[in-house]
Amino acid sequence: MVEKYKLLITGSNGQLGKALMLTSKSFSQYKYKFLSKKELDISDYSNLNKKIIEFRPDLIINCAAFTKVDLAEAMPDNANLINSISVKNLAKICSRDSIKLIHVSTDFVFDGKKSSPYLETDFPNPISVYGKSKLMGEKNIIRYNLKNSIIIRTSWLYSPFSNNFVNKIKSKIENGDNFNVVSDQIGSPTCAFDLAKALLLIIPKLKFNRTEIFHFSSAGYCSRHELASKINMLINGKSKINPTLSQNKIRPKFSALSSQKFIDYFDIYLDSWDKMLEFYFLNNLHKNEI
Repeated sequence: MVEKYKLLITGSNGQLGKALMLTSKSFSQYKYKFLSKKELDISDYSNLNKKIIEFRPDLIINCAAFTKVDLAEAMPDNANLINSISVKNLAKICSRDSIKLIHVSTDFVFDGKKSSPYLETDFPNPISVYGKSKLMGEKNIIRYNLKNSIIIRTSWLYSPFSNNFVNKIKSKIENGDNFNVVSDQIGSPTCAFDLAKALLLIIPKLKFNRTEIFHFSSAGYCSRHELASKINMLINGKSKINPTLSQNKIRPKFSALSSQKFIDYFDIYLDSWDKMLEFYFLNNLHKNEI
C-alpha cells in the first residue's frame, strides 16, 4: 500500500490553521499532522527538528505567525522571533530534508503608496515592525532557495476563529452599536476557508526550481468602511457606521493584492471580495466551530 502524502501544518490554532483543519476533511488523499503553538514552538529549533524527523512530512504549511500589528510595535523581539528567526529554522530543515514549504505572508510587506493592486514584482517596503518581520521571514526562505516551495501573501483574512476585523464589526452590529470605521485604509478582504481550499488544491502543481512568491486574495478591493457597511447589510444590522480618517501610521493606506499570477499558474478562479463575503454569511460559514 502506497503511503499517503504527508502534510505538517504549524500554527494550527490560528484562523488559517483551523480553516485548514476543517477543509482537510474534503482532501482525504493527504495524511495530516496539525500542531498548535502549544504543541510546537517553531522558535525552538531542537523541538522543531524532532517533530519533523518523527513525522517525516512531504510538505509543511507554515501558518505560525505573530499577527498582532499594534502589539508588534511594543514587542519587536517577539515579532522577529516568530516571523523571521523561526522561519529561518523551518527553511533550514526543509532545505536539509528536501521538504516542500508553503509559507503564508502578508500584504503588510508593502508601504501602501501604490494606487493599484500590488504585484509579486513590486518592491516591498514595510512601514511596521510586523511587516518588516514578515519580510525578513520571506528573505530567510529565499536564501535557502527551496525548490517546489512558495511564499503566499494574503490580506485582510477573516474566519469565525479569531478576533479579526470582520468578527469585530459583526459583534458591534449585533450589539446594536453605532460606530466609526476608517475609510482611508483599502485592501482585499479574504476568507480563510477560500485560502485553505486553494492551498490544498495547488499541492500537486508545486513544481519550481526555486521558491516562488504568489499573492492570494479576493478580487477587487474596498475600504474598511465599505467592508463594515457590507457586513451590516448582510446580517440585517441597524447600526449607523460613520466613515472616519485613520490616525494609525503603521498600516498601509492601500494594500490590495493582485492574484493574477496565482490564477494563471494554478488555474483557480477567485471571485470578488463582496461575493465571497456574501457566500460566507449566507451559507453560515461564520458559524463554523472547531
